[in-house]
Amino acid sequence: MAHVLIAEPKRTVAEAIRDVLSNAHHTVTLARSGAEVWDALSEGAIELLVLSLELRGNRGKELLRRIRGSSTHRRLPVIARCEAPDEIDRVLAFELGADDLVSAQSSLRELALRVRAVLRRANGRRKRRDRDPIALGSLEFRPASRELHDSGIRTQLTPIETRLLATLVERPDQVWRREELLLRVWAQMDVDQRTVDSQVRRLRGKMGNAAHLLETVRGVGYRLRTDRQAAQSPPD
Repeated sequence: MAHVLIAEPKRTVAEAIRDVLSNAHHTVTLARSGAEVWDALSEGAIELLVLSLELRGNRGKELLRRIRGSSTHRRLPVIARCEAPDEIDRVLAFELGADDLVSAQSSLRELALRVRAVLRRANGRRKRRDRDPIALGSLEFRPASRELHDSGIRTQLTPIETRLLATLVERPDQVWRREELLLRVWAQMDVDQRTVDSQVRRLRGKMGNAAHLLETVRGVGYRLRTDRQAAQSPPD
């Protein structure tokens, strides 16, 4: 199950894609312009983008180029859609950074299968990255051993704290809503949003001098800032 953003100017097409992906247990958000795509990327934890290259406003190819040039979204899996892609379209789409390209004439079932395949590959890449230390200000986060290291001092994290921090670090500087964190970190556990708040407080307590990087976005959720110059006012 993943949060998929559908960028498609034709409402009936977008709704048809939404229905088939919803039936596959994905959470789906729709966008009809480049501006709406960026709003969705900044507001939610989008895990895959299905992008029509005929997108109006900010054209699809330009939008894909901008995504791949973004430090925040450059690793976002993208499936490009084109009405009738010729060889030039295919080469350009992949050169711009699309993970896959499908014809608008392809069946919705094929699209759903391609979504699943691209997500599987992305998860594999993420797991490989998770074996490597991740720098967070003065900290070094080691997901595989569930540890934080700071100047030779090792702090052990619980499995939940590790999954929470690993989820936040997936999309640095992007806001994660509490309900999204519940789905990603706690899955089917019977917990409420107050659990997210209490676990964030515990995690901050273990982050020491880097605690300021884990910011509260009032009324929404949390984000992890990777900028060492992030404001160092006490977190909420």
